[in-house]
Amino acid sequence: MDPITSKEMAALDLNCEYYGLSRLQLMENAGMALAEEILKFNPSKVVVFAGLGNNGGDSFVSSRVLSSYADVEVYLMGKSSDIKTDIARRNFELLKLSNVRIFEVSSLKPEVVEAECVVDAMLGTGVRGELREPYSRAVDLINESGAKVIAVDVPTGLNPDTGEYVKAVKADVTVTFHRPKPGLLRGEVKDIVGKIVVRNIGIPLHLEKLAGPGDVKMAFRRFEDGHKGTHGRILVVGGGPYTGAPALAALAALRAGADLSILAVPEQIKDVVSSFSPELIVTGFEDAEEILRAKYDVAVVGMGMEEKSARKVVEVVSEFCKKIVLDAGALQAVDAVSDAEVVLTPHRGELKRYFGLSGESAEELKSLAKDVNATILLKGKEDVITDGRKIKVNKTGNAGMTVGGTGDVLAGICGAFFSNSDAFNSAVASAFVAGLAGDMCFEEAGYCFTAMDVLHRIPAAIKKCVEFS
Repeated sequence: MDPITSKEMAALDLNCEYYGLSRLQLMENAGMALAEEILKFNPSKVVVFAGLGNNGGDSFVSSRVLSSYADVEVYLMGKSSDIKTDIARRNFELLKLSNVRIFEVSSLKPEVVEAECVVDAMLGTGVRGELREPYSRAVDLINESGAKVIAVDVPTGLNPDTGEYVKAVKADVTVTFHRPKPGLLRGEVKDIVGKIVVRNIGIPLHLEKLAGPGDVKMAFRRFEDGHKGTHGRILVVGGGPYTGAPALAALAALRAGADLSILAVPEQIKDVVSSFSPELIVTGFEDAEEILRAKYDVAVVGMGMEEKSARKVVEVVSEFCKKIVLDAGALQAVDAVSDAEVVLTPHRGELKRYFGLSGESAEELKSLAKDVNATILLKGKEDVITDGRKIKVNKTGNAGMTVGGTGDVLAGICGAFFSNSDAFNSAVASAFVAGLAGDMCFEEAGYCFTAMDVLHRIPAAIKKCVEFS
């Protein structure tokens, strides 16, 4: 079974909520599964160390269930007023109605834990680095208890993604949900995680493959202590017969959160493109070698560009930029990229023209992504995104987005996200945001909207995703 990182799981939880599978239901399913695993030990007494987040929330559900079969004590690692999420708080209120003794603790004395089973539901996937009190002392108590220890999702103290730890709970069984976290699978932590039990909590595989607001939250970054350039310096290279295409991409990058969007176009159209917006920083070039070499996080190449000139541009840009989005005329030059992460954004016609594929087979698309060593975002009624290993489908968007220029907008959004994220997640998130912005246009104007209309709704689409909870 393939692992899933803590960030990917958090994104999946949010996407489940978006598509109608509530996180409250997932918590109920997880808690029930946990209770079933604990009952396999047939305990007469269970002591639960519960954190203030959703890891603790899972244990509130299981404690409620277990109270019908065993004596249960719950040690809450802090005040109940500090429980962090609504769903955990709701399950805590339900727990108070059951026959369970609950103790709110801010410190733990050096006492002995007496029970057949001890449940570690303290920090789960949220832990990084050294443990603070009262968690550090709780780990000692659990490890000294002599009881069977069941860890919820991840033993407290263990980094879920790397398997690193300074001090951690030593579990006999780790009950994790949906897929194991990669840190659990490292051979050197076998004595920490014990037996790994992966329980299904009701997330269908197809839903896991759908793009959603969780993917946008992973890709869109904003740092309070940032400065100009922290959130992306994007180089957009394009233009030729079409002057508007690269401008749309450059403006879309700004609307998607990039700090700087520098647009390089052929010298003969520089003045025309410069007139489109005062927000554009436009430079001209006669030959690809004249493209300004500077520090860029991402290059977005190809919009409105003739195929014959695209290859040389891609060769030059890949010398100094290690993240590249290729669109339109530059798609056929993917083999000219050297040592860079690449996102390709073809529609089905371009996929057929440049790569000989119809796009009907997801497996063929995955194979192509492996062959060209790139992430492919195939635009269509439903966008398909693959890096050759993973695959996702985006369902946002509508038939009004067949209007010219929306693909250029998508490329610019992808460039902005790519500056602080990886290729696959950037492609997934940009497809979702572009489609959502198009759906907002449709709500206001039906099918009669333009690429500029989509462009102006990018910030609202991102805001809607970031604030979704």
